[in-house]
Amino acid sequence: MKIKKFLALMMAVIMAASVFTAVTASAEDVTDPQNVVTEEPVLDDETPAELAQTGVEEPTVAPTAPETAAPTEAPTEEPEPTVGEVKNIDRTSFESDLAVLTWDRVPGADGYYVYYLNADLHKNFSRFADVKTNSCTVKPLRQGTQYHFMVSAYINYKGKIIEGERTLKKTATQPAAVTGLTKWRSSDVLEMDWDRNPNATGYRIYRTESGGSEVLYKTIRGNANTEFTDYSVRQGRTYRYRVKSFRELYDTSYSSDADSITFMAGLCGPDYSITSRLGRVNLTWNANPYATHYEVYMSTSPSNSSFTKLFTTPRLYFNTTKLTVGKTYYFRIRPIYSSGSTYITGTSNKKSQRVTDRAYGDYVGDTYIEISIDQQHMWAYKDGYQVASTEVVTGNEGDCDTPTGYYEINNKARNIYLNGAGYSSFVSYWMAFIGSSYGIHDSSWRSEYGNPIYKGNGSHGCVNTPYGAVATIYNNIPTGTPVIIY
Repeated sequence: MKIKKFLALMMAVIMAASVFTAVTASAEDVTDPQNVVTEEPVLDDETPAELAQTGVEEPTVAPTAPETAAPTEAPTEEPEPTVGEVKNIDRTSFESDLAVLTWDRVPGADGYYVYYLNADLHKNFSRFADVKTNSCTVKPLRQGTQYHFMVSAYINYKGKIIEGERTLKKTATQPAAVTGLTKWRSSDVLEMDWDRNPNATGYRIYRTESGGSEVLYKTIRGNANTEFTDYSVRQGRTYRYRVKSFRELYDTSYSSDADSITFMAGLCGPDYSITSRLGRVNLTWNANPYATHYEVYMSTSPSNSSFTKLFTTPRLYFNTTKLTVGKTYYFRIRPIYSSGSTYITGTSNKKSQRVTDRAYGDYVGDTYIEISIDQQHMWAYKDGYQVASTEVVTGNEGDCDTPTGYYEINNKARNIYLNGAGYSSFVSYWMAFIGSSYGIHDSSWRSEYGNPIYKGNGSHGCVNTPYGAVATIYNNIPTGTPVIIY
């Protein structure tokens, strides 16, 4: 009996050890899913009640479920403000080198960005300015050029710049004023031209006739033609023209400032003769019926831009000073009409002349007397220096003409009488150059000298000279001095 109890007790211990071993293995193998034991241990009917209860006893304290934090509401971010769009961009000035832009104010804007693009040359915009008001002057710009502008408003929000949409404005600068407006003919037609404006798409010509109002007279489309001839004029009438260049873009005509020019029909360059003797150039011309005086221009080049005005005179002749012998010079004679505040220039003809120191094929030297019939003028030179320049009266045109040619002083005398058919005249100074019939002398009976007295009230063939001038010549010019008359 004791042996049976002992064996039973031993069996109970072995069974308890087996259960404990199985439970221990199941907890350690949880980390390996393949080793997780999902079956509950099977209790033997012979397991002592106290041991069996120990293996399956529930915890005396119910497990406390972990506290779950109440969900917190995510913070709401404040949205960035929006910036209004710029509206109604307008260009308020029309210049050739700048553009003044204005636009409506955008509520709440801290400022505005202005961008620009030269649409003739480039494709990308550049930011030009950051302004605080709703206007901006953009300069310098190219004349006659199309420009695109964009303007946007912006705000400074917590240190960050927020820019609104950009608004586009297309426009163009005015072409530069017409330059080089020049007269070429002023007779029974009026002809002008001007410099080509590279960006123009045409030109407009406005005309005002004497006493009338200005009208748009001619529109030239395209940029190839930069000249205009007006055939509908009357000689002696005044015509004023204004010429503008323009460029048409975006249904707008961008027009330049005008250059103006005034003609008098018929105020054209006179026909004139040009010669050279004795190192000078002599010019003599016909009167223009509308001219009050004349301007004489000279150049060493045929270029129209290189002429220099030498002299302004109401006379019909001009003689240069000594020029370089052998060199060619170019001349223009321009008639002028001047009356009160009215001043109108005419057109001119260009001629050239090579300078020679000879006269009638002969070398003259540095001491001589020079007399111009057309100009009714006399000059005297001694050793290359001019000692006298004076108006004279030569022989009566048509019946007592003073001979032209190369002569010499052959006789000098003081206080003599000049006798001829029907006259006897006392003179203080006498210098004969053709026998004793033709000479240079004073003429106390005259009070005036010069053109056009010899045409109808000339001398008997001698050269009548003012007293002071003839005295100077007499005292400086010796016998044998050449006398050149032309």
